[in-house]
Amino acid sequence: MSKFAAYYEWTVTARKCLDGELPPPHLGEFRLPKRWIHFPLAGLEHSTRVARFYQELLDEVERSRLHEKRKELYRKFQNRVVFAHIAHEEIQVVLGTASRLRTSLAHLHVALKLMKELKEYDDEHPVHWSEVFPTQSAQGNLSPEELWFLFKLESLRPCLVALVRLLRQVLPDCSVLWNECEGNLLRREWIFQFILDLPKPLETQVPAHFLRIFDVPLE
Repeated sequence: MSKFAAYYEWTVTARKCLDGELPPPHLGEFRLPKRWIHFPLAGLEHSTRVARFYQELLDEVERSRLHEKRKELYRKFQNRVVFAHIAHEEIQVVLGTASRLRTSLAHLHVALKLMKELKEYDDEHPVHWSEVFPTQSAQGNLSPEELWFLFKLESLRPCLVALVRLLRQVLPDCSVLWNECEGNLLRREWIFQFILDLPKPLETQVPAHFLRIFDVPLE
């Protein structure tokens, strides 16, 4: 299973658990916590900063010649990530249960579904060099597919960081897994864990630009 697919499956599972369904047997046995959670959650980035991060990337997308379908899906994706953070900030209690995270988790689930839809569209309609480069000779070391793939990963990271911090509260029995996921997402080489999601191995090193850290404080 790809790393992205694993995150997606955990999101679906967490939402089902909040609705009272049992998790699939292959994911193990765990229970929803019967404990109070302090809000706002420690370490969850403020929506204004998340929105600013995505606005910079969205500006790049809008200035590009990417196919309109790619732009449309990307716009919807980044909106959902921002909405998830806003929903968290709109929780009006200091102490509450994991059910208070239902709306934020739903937004992140939709965001991942949109990214999945974008991947499926890209698989059927591979990005052309003219969508991301001014001329064919300006491509450099990365192919159009590789460049667009890395851009999407860069966009995905704040979504996954927020997701892990929600999952930590919804499914605390899996804290060892969430510690591992969070550690992988916060290290400088975080992007390499998704290399298996590429349709083919990268033929060159990942540029330093795509290794930049979206600074999210540890709890």
